[in-house]
Amino acid sequence: MTDPQLRRALAETFFGARWIYKLGLALLVKDDEQLAHVRSQIIDYGSICEGLLHDMIRHALDNSIMRGQKYLFTDTANMRNVIRWSRGIDLNLNKQSFHWHINVSEDEGIINSGLRDRLHQLRKDRNTVHLHSRTYKAFLGASMSAYKVFLDTVDQTRTWKHRHP
Repeated sequence: MTDPQLRRALAETFFGARWIYKLGLALLVKDDEQLAHVRSQIIDYGSICEGLLHDMIRHALDNSIMRGQKYLFTDTANMRNVIRWSRGIDLNLNKQSFHWHINVSEDEGIINSGLRDRLHQLRKDRNTVHLHSRTYKAFLGASMSAYKVFLDTVDQTRTWKHRHP
């Protein structure tokens, strides 16, 4: 990561997510308390993944190594709504959604399509408001899945960054 502030923020968020996990184990939380712990972890892992993708895209934009086309549009699925990058990288990049970051990262070869799909699932889990529609067991497995997506995002972004210093 090139941005020391972002690096610190992501490290603090990761520490918090792991702390919540360990606290839940220590207290042997159950039911609603356990769901609250898992929900917090999913939010944090999603935020960290989004931050990593943001940093990689920023690196690619700064170094003019973008090779795909999706980064040119806010609507990556239909390639509509042109982004005027001449107005400033930070101004435009900070406005983009996690959904956009995932799709652009896959288009640029930062992540593969399998991780793209898993990141979209993590994004949907993170954005889910209606938790009552989930069963306890289904949601509890989401914490381990989110952690695995986080680890794979770290691995793939690190590999990409080493190929594009």
